[in-house]
Amino acid sequence: MSHNHQNMESVVERIVHEHFELDENLEKVIWIRSRATPEICLLEVNSDTFATGMVQSFYFPPSDESPYPLVLAEVTPEEWQTILRNELELPEGWSLGNHQIFEREAVAV
Repeated sequence: MSHNHQNMESVVERIVHEHFELDENLEKVIWIRSRATPEICLLEVNSDTFATGMVQSFYFPPSDESPYPLVLAEVTPEEWQTILRNELELPEGWSLGNHQIFEREAVAV
């Protein structure tokens, strides 16, 4: 594992932990891993968000807190189930082919 990949993993874990601390309705965070992009892509499953029937992602440039760009999308638990059934498309370039799921119960907050 390269140094950059380890660093990205630690940044992802920190962001996930912070997001669980900040939002009690956040159920899980899915890290969409991609070798094609240096961005951290996170799909957040939140019971307090509104269903839109699409997965809208938002881009955040690198900052003092993260040397990597962050692309964040939020879906309802029901929309997450439709993604798993391939009935709702992920943003372009995202795939569940290589992902990691962080569950609230497994992340100490």
